[in-house]
Amino acid sequence: MKKFLLLPIILFFILFTGNASAQNYAEIDPSFAIGTGFDNTVMAAVLQPDGKIVAGGFFTTYKDLTRNRIARLNADGSYDASFSTGTGFDNVVYAVALQADGKIVVGGDFTTYNDVPCEGIVRLNTDGSIDPSFVIGTGFRPLSSTGMSFINTLAIQPDGKIVAAGRFSVYNGTSQKGIARLNPDGSPDASFNSGAGFNFDVKSIALQADGKIVAGGTFSSYGPGSRKYITRINANGTLDTTFNVGTGFGGSLTNNYVNAVAVQPDGKILVGGYFTTYNGTTQNRIARLNTDGSVDASFASASGFDNYFVNTFTLQPDGKILVGGGFLYYNGISRRCMARLNANGILDTSFDIGTGFVGTISNVETILLQPDGKMVVGGWFTSYKTVDQNHITRLNTAGTLSVTDTDVRKQEGIALYPNPVKQTLYFSEEVSGVRITDLSGKTVARPSGTVTSVNAASLEKGVYVVTAITRTGKAVSRKIIKE
Repeated sequence: MKKFLLLPIILFFILFTGNASAQNYAEIDPSFAIGTGFDNTVMAAVLQPDGKIVAGGFFTTYKDLTRNRIARLNADGSYDASFSTGTGFDNVVYAVALQADGKIVVGGDFTTYNDVPCEGIVRLNTDGSIDPSFVIGTGFRPLSSTGMSFINTLAIQPDGKIVAAGRFSVYNGTSQKGIARLNPDGSPDASFNSGAGFNFDVKSIALQADGKIVAGGTFSSYGPGSRKYITRINANGTLDTTFNVGTGFGGSLTNNYVNAVAVQPDGKILVGGYFTTYNGTTQNRIARLNTDGSVDASFASASGFDNYFVNTFTLQPDGKILVGGGFLYYNGISRRCMARLNANGILDTSFDIGTGFVGTISNVETILLQPDGKMVVGGWFTSYKTVDQNHITRLNTAGTLSVTDTDVRKQEGIALYPNPVKQTLYFSEEVSGVRITDLSGKTVARPSGTVTSVNAASLEKGVYVVTAITRTGKAVSRKIIKE
């Protein structure tokens, strides 16, 4: 399966010595102004070709505006008022998928959208209205009135058919247990025969280029076959017996499961979740499988993630792997809720998130990779590197920002100088609430009151982030160098 406050603007990759130089850290993108953000968790998000972001989850507000479980944001983080959701969903959205025509398929635990019945699934037009051509009838249902039914995950096939998976037993009156394929008009695809289906929840699915479907979850069987938490299904819905998972995932943890599956361009399959073994071999919360289901020994995850879980994968074009979840460490190195791995499974230490994501529940649920390399991250968190970011943020990384000091001062309307600094650091206007932190997020200085300068002489040599509130009440941040 797959929460936001005042956004301090953190400028990074800039050493104020002319053009920006790449640094080994990931910082909040100052151009993505989310304000108070979401009031609750973002569970899923998709990126439109125009840069807009459709987000779904538990939330009921964005920037203090009522937006029940779904919202579309402009590329700058502002709310897209052209996306009219009315009363929105009556319960949580777990999955959002974007069709080639721009229409949006939404799945979850809801029964209505804008007061119109839609059990578990609906398709929206680009303006947020319900698409009447997508006819779901009675939608997804349990076997009995006391049972539960919801969609956890969605995938759009190249032919426009929609694969939906989660916990359910019936779709529009036809038996479909845990997984169903819908035609583009919403009708059940009769060519997809899942038989007895899954015996419990499907949490994630991924499409292969050959039309086969990889599924992970809490199930232990599919049809007649024992398949512990992972399986592969042929394009017609039958069990793919060439994918041998053996004893599957499990281990020393209570209530093991698979949360995330992703198919790489080479066909290998990334699997993440809450487990410590796969087919008898140690695999801590992450594994990569070959196309036949065997463990890929070239993926050097070593001790893997600590005693929490992996929720999501995003594959970069260069082969690196973005991982999100509730973990704190990877191979003993601190990476709170997000990490980037090299293609061989070794931690990419150039991607440094400092203190990472924090909240009452610290958890990354979704990561979107933009064409410019920036990353939109959503989940249960309320801060990133000690900066308030309620349930969504966008990160810059090395190579995604290249501007000059002059450009920055003009854009943001406030400057810090000299930079690098030896003694006194000056602000171009009066500011308050000044806080200086090191790159790990630790506060090293916090002058009180309204100031136009701070004494930086006692700081050790290095790079720091200075955060302050301007006269207009805007929170801004700058990266400085102490010589």
